[in-house]
Amino acid sequence: MLFAASLAGCGGQFHDYRRAASDGRRQGVYHVVEPGQTLWRISRTYGVDVEEIAVLNGIPNPDRLRAGARLFIPRAQRTLAVPVHGGPPPPKERPRWAQAEEPASRGGVNAGRGGLRFSWPVQGKLRHRFGSRNGMKYDGIVISARADAPVRAAAAGQVIFSDWGPGGFGRTIIIRHGEGEYHSIYAHNAENLVRKGDVVEGGRLIARVGRTGNVDQAQLHFEIRHRTVPQDPLSYLP
Repeated sequence: MLFAASLAGCGGQFHDYRRAASDGRRQGVYHVVEPGQTLWRISRTYGVDVEEIAVLNGIPNPDRLRAGARLFIPRAQRTLAVPVHGGPPPPKERPRWAQAEEPASRGGVNAGRGGLRFSWPVQGKLRHRFGSRNGMKYDGIVISARADAPVRAAAAGQVIFSDWGPGGFGRTIIIRHGEGEYHSIYAHNAENLVRKGDVVEGGRLIARVGRTGNVDQAQLHFEIRHRTVPQDPLSYLP
């Protein structure tokens, strides 16, 4: 399943596969993009890091937002009016995740891209694979595991999100790897054990397996993104 039920930008789309609301603990709002609004201005207005918004909503190009798209804004208490004109311009030096998308290596990171290596985040049984089937789209894999089993960082990086996620994802963690070339996502956690800003090594304990959000059993939803675009995690795991 995917993060948000919206088409956030050209080619970027997330659907919660049950299109379910959270269980009343959602921490954030959905902002409907109006013509002329930019991701940078939306970020500044809400006081939320632009990378968080981009990754949570799967935005491959921050300069191209579709009017009418619904963006999940974490921690916001209410929707705000975002100026169409004026306000801060996009940064001159683009962060790595916001640069033009390039095809990821077919062999994945474990084929030797920049020395980064991903490992399995939890011990369990593969329940759902990446892709679409039976009318449901999965932007990652789902691993069934015992409740409270340790969830470990799949690679070294920095935590950019540790909070209640959008849709039915429950407690969620996002880790940036390198300068944002890759991100990994861990959802439905019983407990998040790291905070935004923490720097973690690969294999570090970051969460406990749970069933928060709209799921019926203990499991981990795990994604790997090339910048902000979902990839098949099985192409990157040993």
